[in-house]
Amino acid sequence: MSNDFKKHLEDLNKIGIALSAEHNLDRLLEMIVRKVRHFTRADAGSLYIKEEDSLNFVVAQNDTLDRKDPGRAPFKSFKLEISKKSIAGYVAITGELLNIRDVYSLSKTTPYQFDSSFDRNMNYRTGSMLVVPMKDHQDEIIGVLQLINSLNEEENPVPFEKEYEGLVSSLASQAAVAIRNAKLIEEIKNLFKRLVEYSASAIDARSPHTAGHSRRVATYAMRIAKAINEEKEGHFAKINFSDEELEELNYAAWLHDIGKIGVREHVLEKSDKLSLGRMEAIDNRFSYIKKSLENEVLTKKNKLYEESRYHPEIFEELDQALSSNLRMLEEELSFISKVNKPGFLPDDDLERLRQIKNKSYTDIDGRERPYLTDFEFENLSVRKGNLTVKEREEIQSHVQHTLNIVGKIPFPKNLMHIPEYAGCHHEMLNGDGYPNKLKGEEIPLQAKILSAIDIYDALTAADRPYKKAIPTEKALDILRFEVKDNHLDKDIVELFINKKLYEGVV
Repeated sequence: MSNDFKKHLEDLNKIGIALSAEHNLDRLLEMIVRKVRHFTRADAGSLYIKEEDSLNFVVAQNDTLDRKDPGRAPFKSFKLEISKKSIAGYVAITGELLNIRDVYSLSKTTPYQFDSSFDRNMNYRTGSMLVVPMKDHQDEIIGVLQLINSLNEEENPVPFEKEYEGLVSSLASQAAVAIRNAKLIEEIKNLFKRLVEYSASAIDARSPHTAGHSRRVATYAMRIAKAINEEKEGHFAKINFSDEELEELNYAAWLHDIGKIGVREHVLEKSDKLSLGRMEAIDNRFSYIKKSLENEVLTKKNKLYEESRYHPEIFEELDQALSSNLRMLEEELSFISKVNKPGFLPDDDLERLRQIKNKSYTDIDGRERPYLTDFEFENLSVRKGNLTVKEREEIQSHVQHTLNIVGKIPFPKNLMHIPEYAGCHHEMLNGDGYPNKLKGEEIPLQAKILSAIDIYDALTAADRPYKKAIPTEKALDILRFEVKDNHLDKDIVELFINKKLYEGVV
């Protein structure tokens, strides 16, 4: 065995190890062509993947053309119909290895012929060609590896040596298995990705007001993380998210609100402090009180008639008092409708609400009832927003639900931080967040990203049940205020605003 052949075997083993370690399909395909070209001294190479009745031309490498035109447009894959008339098609169908000394000297009787259109268009001269079927462990042809122009020491094209045939065939088989594995891994990852996206979207879709929220948060998160990778100066200069870390953040963004499945729908959908049904009940109650007051005055008048004590001044006093009471009821009902809307409740309004609550009337069964029930007063007296303390706690519990759900998923090592990032998206730098009151550097950078964009999307989302969409500039101002209050990370917010990463997301 020659020293060169031994060296080729060593190279083959190293390449096999490298192929087995690479799971990104695009990088793997490029690596296969590059590695096999290296030890066969091929000037160019192509790789085709078999897909039903076609060959997908996925890789094209050519050193000569790269030197001639370094800035030429990158190769774009395309599909070819499988046919024995083409060299790659013949190998894909027959599984036969072809070692062609010069493609322009092919006999007219060969079933395959060389298509010289590429050479003419690119001013290139294809000479020797080694074309090898890629067979997996089940001996099924999954693709074709095509090498062009083996070069001698003087960099001149020569035929491919005979000893390369077995080596390239062996490498092609290893590559085929690696491609199968990479495809399987990719299919599993795509399946998992779809399940994550579908699950998150299904949770969002419980309310028309949150539909698309998780998708938008994931989009913003990727924009910020990729923008951080581009930073060469400042706070983010030394931070670079790997592809796996980007994938991890993307999944965390999609899953951050999945715990809302544990929050009751009427709480998620709560738009005013009291529901339309509750407000109708109050309206009916006040209508009953009005009728009761009117009946009370009518009864007094009838009694005066019966006792022959009718006097116009007394009747006028009764009518004026009734008119005043009815007017007050209307004002109180209007006031209740006003404070039912989410917002800030001043002290004076709270006191007036308490005075209304303390009033009572007699129902149809003769029982004394308050103008407002304890439940109604509790909801109407919310000082800020539209949620009671218990309802706010229930909304906030979605983070713990997220942790309980996502934390039970057996993520691989490269995705192990997803529960942590998803579970920290409501933490604040000053420790006022939830659920764990984390501060500053206790909060991962990825979670800080999610915190900022979760707030931004909640502000700008169209018609949340408790508010209308806020204009972009006002939402950005609110983010700046959140930075001043030491809630959000200053560098993340500035990057988001300065790079206009919020634009074009719908």
